[in-house]
Amino acid sequence: MRAFISFTLFNKFCTFPKKPYLCPLYLPYCEVDALNAYTISYADLPQGAHEFEFHVDSAFFKHFEGSEISEGDVGVYIDVEKSSTFMTLECSMDGEVKVVCDRCLDEYFEPVEFDGKLTVSFIGGLEDDENSEDEVMNMEQGDTEVNLAQYIYESICLSLPMQHFHPDDEEGNSTCNEEMLAKLNELQAQAQQTKEESSPWNKLKNL
Repeated sequence: MRAFISFTLFNKFCTFPKKPYLCPLYLPYCEVDALNAYTISYADLPQGAHEFEFHVDSAFFKHFEGSEISEGDVGVYIDVEKSSTFMTLECSMDGEVKVVCDRCLDEYFEPVEFDGKLTVSFIGGLEDDENSEDEVMNMEQGDTEVNLAQYIYESICLSLPMQHFHPDDEEGNSTCNEEMLAKLNELQAQAQQTKEESSPWNKLKNL
């Protein structure tokens, strides 16, 4: 099930519960003033088909507190079909972002691919369809533009896998930082040894 929201809430909160494990429990605050480049003004936009293109770089992700992404280079391509009361946005994103590997804790670039559809109502009243993968947004009366920064950010986050691992090389070997893996394995072994030595069952062996 997807969420439909107002424009005001859209600019402040992460509200799409597609894969909640990918979003922080505290919702990232978006500095809207710094992200006006990702806005589509629809009040004077003629009805019919239009194309928009945005570029997401590393500076983009710095405006979202708690973001798991430190750097990025993503192209955002949007085909808009506008009618008198709503517009549909066919969104496609392609690029890469830098995240932390869950195995060796080194950063690496993870490919990003996303395709989605967003329906924006100018008069409200659209309801969420449980059987649809499409997003729905109801604008408030008096709004003349829609800021897509939050939608773009969430779509990129939700396109990432649940676990982040360095990709394997052509021979199927991990490209993780071997030195870091060795240190982590050593620490894990030490922790296991300490746990076993402090176990009350271990003390009973000496009786």
